[in-house]
Amino acid sequence: MFVGTEQSVELLEGGEDVGREEEQLAAAWQPAAPRGLGVSGGPSWRAMAAVLASCCLVVYALCSTSVGRAEPWAASLGVRWSGGALESLSAVTRASEAAPCLCVFDVDRTLTGKQGWAQQCSAEREFPDIPDYSYMKGSLILSDLAQNLNSTFCKPCYRGIVTAGPVSGPNSPERAQMLRQLGGTYYTRSNWWQDVKFNPKAQVRSSLVFQALDGQKQAAVLSMLDWWKNDQHVDIKKEDVYFFDDFVGNVKPFAGTGLNAKQVSCQSRGPKENFPGVWEGKIGGCGGTAAEVVGDKGIKVC
Repeated sequence: MFVGTEQSVELLEGGEDVGREEEQLAAAWQPAAPRGLGVSGGPSWRAMAAVLASCCLVVYALCSTSVGRAEPWAASLGVRWSGGALESLSAVTRASEAAPCLCVFDVDRTLTGKQGWAQQCSAEREFPDIPDYSYMKGSLILSDLAQNLNSTFCKPCYRGIVTAGPVSGPNSPERAQMLRQLGGTYYTRSNWWQDVKFNPKAQVRSSLVFQALDGQKQAAVLSMLDWWKNDQHVDIKKEDVYFFDDFVGNVKPFAGTGLNAKQVSCQSRGPKENFPGVWEGKIGGCGGTAAEVVGDKGIKVC
């Protein structure tokens, strides 16, 4: 599955029973808004109005022959079609939500695979026209994790990146693709890539962080929580934060922080690269898998 790509909604036509149409549309209703978008207490008048507007959209869609006619109405009512589902774009429509969660990912060999390994990494997807300048360079390869993020534990969570590499530099196609795989600003609340210049004491002001010092990424994630709370007004508890990285040296230091961290790409380890401080098996090979993204508490290594 290609995350972040909106798909059309197929509506039944012809002599099908209207009741069956409504049942199938109801079955497709799977809100994917990040957890915690709601407000406490009972539904406000705005929430009720938004729900009523959504119901009107459903009726309109059932009477339409294509989703193209319904999408402009969806945008004006604060909802959208995505993957055959009707999603809320407004916080006030989610009156009673669970506590918000946050999933933060490394990039190189976590969201990506080793360049040139598309054939031996069967679940990978290669983009020949998108360069990936990490390690030995080559074409971008998306890991199974990156392609299937919305099928994982992190589906209802906000998302971010804390990585040591430059993600191929400013305005690069790779950065655009990484943001797309995360689900866009709907989940990240930012499209600005912040360079923390390998400074563990840097104040994080975005959910997209690069040049974070290996072994000190926990400092960037903790600072990011302040940004979520103070700038985005989303109060995420430490125990609801999950970090994923292919390098064990970036996972173990999370111990004692109250955050959760898990090593990925456990079954596929990369060879020694012509890069300082890299040894055989230090980093991932094919990158993370969707099966590795689970809500385990604490620190988990391969």
